[in-house]
Amino acid sequence: MKSEDKPFLPACAKDLKERLALPDTPTGVSREELASCICPTISRLLNQHMEKLLQLCYQVDLGEEKLKQILNHSPVSSMAMDLSLALVDRQLLKVRLRAAYRSDPDT
Repeated sequence: MKSEDKPFLPACAKDLKERLALPDTPTGVSREELASCICPTISRLLNQHMEKLLQLCYQVDLGEEKLKQILNHSPVSSMAMDLSLALVDRQLLKVRLRAAYRSDPDT
């Protein structure tokens, strides 16, 4: 985990918890641990509810190219984890950007 990500992980976990309707997600964990927490849900969506998964990717604004790359090139055994990591990374980026613009003194 990048040290600059640590302060943003709780907000990222909260957002993913709400988007995925998870009962609980730990907030004091690493990027990889957070991805591991959401991986079973992502795997279920991948196997049973592809339309909902695509809708989630759209809502999170995971790039179409990134999604295609994972779906077409990741081994089936790691596809859910690769997708989980990509979703966590995208959410972390969004949380960091929100914080940067919120604290921007020029606005």
